[in-house]
Amino acid sequence: MPVLLILLVLALPAAAGAQVVDPTPPSATTGAARAVERTAATLAGTVDPNGSATSYRFEYGTGTAYGLQTADRDAGAGDGDVAAEAPVAGLSPGTTYHFRIVATNGNGTSRGADRTFRTAPNPRPPGVAGTGASQVGAEGALLRSRIDPNDGATSYFFEYGLSRGYGGRTPDRDAGAGDASVAVTEPVGGLRPYRRYHFRLVAANAAGRTVSRDRTLVTSRLPTAVTLALETPRTPWGEGVEVFGRVSGTGVNGLPVGIERQDFPFGGPFSSIGTPLPVRTDRSGGFRIFVPALFSTTRLRAVTRTAVSVASPAVEAAVSLRVGAAARRASRRRVRLRGAVRPAAPDGRAVLQRRTASGRWSFVRGADLTPLGENRSRYSFAVARRRAARRFRVRVIARDGGAHVPGTSRTVKVRALPRR
Repeated sequence: MPVLLILLVLALPAAAGAQVVDPTPPSATTGAARAVERTAATLAGTVDPNGSATSYRFEYGTGTAYGLQTADRDAGAGDGDVAAEAPVAGLSPGTTYHFRIVATNGNGTSRGADRTFRTAPNPRPPGVAGTGASQVGAEGALLRSRIDPNDGATSYFFEYGLSRGYGGRTPDRDAGAGDASVAVTEPVGGLRPYRRYHFRLVAANAAGRTVSRDRTLVTSRLPTAVTLALETPRTPWGEGVEVFGRVSGTGVNGLPVGIERQDFPFGGPFSSIGTPLPVRTDRSGGFRIFVPALFSTTRLRAVTRTAVSVASPAVEAAVSLRVGAAARRASRRRVRLRGAVRPAAPDGRAVLQRRTASGRWSFVRGADLTPLGENRSRYSFAVARRRAARRFRVRVIARDGGAHVPGTSRTVKVRALPRR
């Protein structure tokens, strides 16, 4: 009878509200590590308590024997996957770690699969290459380089000065923390003209400090003014003229100077006179340049061929007509003075002048010019011979608005009339 009662009791359905305990152990799945740094990481996975109060921990180490574990954490008593994670610290940089999740409840223990992660390595000192300078002027330059932070937060600055002792430096700048070369530049000012400067880049991160090789730059010359003068105030048509001047400022020794011209009627821009210019100044900044053939009145100026360019005030090279003169006997009592004029000056006027006993030139008479072609014209004067020899010259006025100034022929001697 007691056995029968026991069987009947076991056969009765559970009372309303009673819970049936599932004797299945929890399930555990190892996930991927995240937030992996040099000495820390967060281990992750999932746990299914399968209806029983469950705790979990992570085992980890440099091999599958693990050796380390996290503190137990509560996964609840539900019936479904629960996210599980635990931070770990004190890891070695640049090291591969194994880990797995372990879940435990009253029905047993489950272990997830082995997984691995590798901590970030210690940063290396930054790499530096390509240090140099550009946009070098008289008082400033742009310093440049390339920096590889090598995965470490890196700062940098440039040192510069008149010797390898430097003495000047730029502000600290951020080069980032990446693992690729980045270009950096820094302008520096307040430099002295025409001086040699030393400079270098200094970059640093947590792993150390890297200094580039010493580099040098020479700042530009700094001319401040130029003078220019003509060797002669006027130049015959088709001939050249020598000009001279002086450059003042810093670094004027050996400074390149060129000549620019502006032709009559001076409506266009100045243009450079080519080969063999420019020339270089002497120690005191002086220079002398020959300007080739001029054919009309021309404005000239000297210009320094430097980063900081300075031009002189313009000087005007007047070009005079070229006037020829010759005497030919026309008869016993008369001589004809004639000559060609270049350029043609079609509206020009020839003036015959005679030298007086006092040495002055007096007006005799005038005449128009006759075209000859090839940009020439001519004049002709008949002169009577007297009892005494006389000297004449011809002065021609272009009347072309200023393109040419008057030109004067050589002095021609008209011999005395022979006595009978």
